Amino acid sequence: MNLDEYGKNAKRTMAILRTETMDDLHMILGMVTEVAELADVYKKYIAYGKDLDFINIQEEIGDLMWYVVNFCTLNNFDLEKILETNINKLNTRYPEAFAKHQANNRDLKKEREILEK
Repeated sequence: MNLDEYGKNAKRTMAILRTETMDDLHMILGMVTEVAELADVYKKYIAYGKDLDFINIQEEIGDLMWYVVNFCTLNNFDLEKILETNINKLNTRYPEAFAKHQANNRDLKKEREILEK
């Protein structure tokens, strides 16, 4: 399934609230909730010795993506373009591969130029 097809299916199952702000907030709070649920799986692994449930982990990632895709749909954001721009920014920051020095000494002006294209 590609992102466009997923977006159409995700939108079909989205509750529409009273205002655009409420719709956005619904998606943002949903993202936070799903990340917290994902973090909880790892907390229980680290703190309580529970096994990592990779089926549940994938479910939480799917739920997170549902909120991300619907947030993009509500705001007419092109998720594929966002992902492409993100990679372009990272390629500027790390031309070869991740390097701690480059992570700590970013060229924010150059990165912003890429984001604004």
